[in-house]
Amino acid sequence: MTLTNHAKQRMQERIITLQDIYNCVKLGTPESAKDGKIKYTYNDLYVIIDPKNNIIITVCFTKSYTRQLEKFAKNNCIGFYAAIKMLRSCLDAV
Repeated sequence: MTLTNHAKQRMQERIITLQDIYNCVKLGTPESAKDGKIKYTYNDLYVIIDPKNNIIITVCFTKSYTRQLEKFAKNNCIGFYAAIKMLRSCLDAV
């Protein structure tokens, strides 16, 4: 499966690994998305795939997790992406 440049950029911004994407697609819940795409959701992540071309279009956090990140960032007076880095590094330490 191939990643679009957009998906690669989102992975980098959000510190999402290939293992995260793999888990989302293999263990996640699939549902139909626009234009014949498939959206896989697993834990706090979703991945949108174009099954016809076998391409990963984008990767992102769910809305509920994004709201949690925004609240965490605001409460700690840091930016959104700094909050992602901080929380992801905590998860990696566990």
